[in-house]
Amino acid sequence: MHEVKDRFRESMSRLATGVTIVMTEMDGRPWGLTVSACCSLSMEPPLILVSLATKAASTQAIINNDRFSVSILAEDQIEAAKSGAKPGTPKFFEHFVETQDGFNYEVKNALATIHCKVENTIPAGDHTIFIGLVKNVVLGESKSPLLHFNRQFGAFNTSVKS
Repeated sequence: MHEVKDRFRESMSRLATGVTIVMTEMDGRPWGLTVSACCSLSMEPPLILVSLATKAASTQAIINNDRFSVSILAEDQIEAAKSGAKPGTPKFFEHFVETQDGFNYEVKNALATIHCKVENTIPAGDHTIFIGLVKNVVLGESKSPLLHFNRQFGAFNTSVKS
């Protein structure tokens, strides 16, 4: 079984994904976690899915706060992505965020930020799936996204034509 887990982990590193920061509040401060397991789930009603390690501090904070936001990062936001991805370190995000309504946080200059109320929480292996009911969406400038592939951050070259 250990070999299957190792190969599964490696196979998932080969799936290129967009990079998001899932934001919540901890100790009255903005807290962000870099997440690639994020997708739209429904348009009616508008729902989004994010998956976080159950043992992550962010997971309990989202459960306690009953809300979170998802900022979709642009190619020039690698520093924010790396800050939210450092294992075992506090992820307070004051220097990366703007505050909306005193609690709804968004990463400055993100491509978009989706503010959600927790609709459902589902345990799944060593992760917790949050289904968020979208309450507000803030659109930023349309530019190239930040991607994650083969355990590295990078950009998508939009100038390539097929």
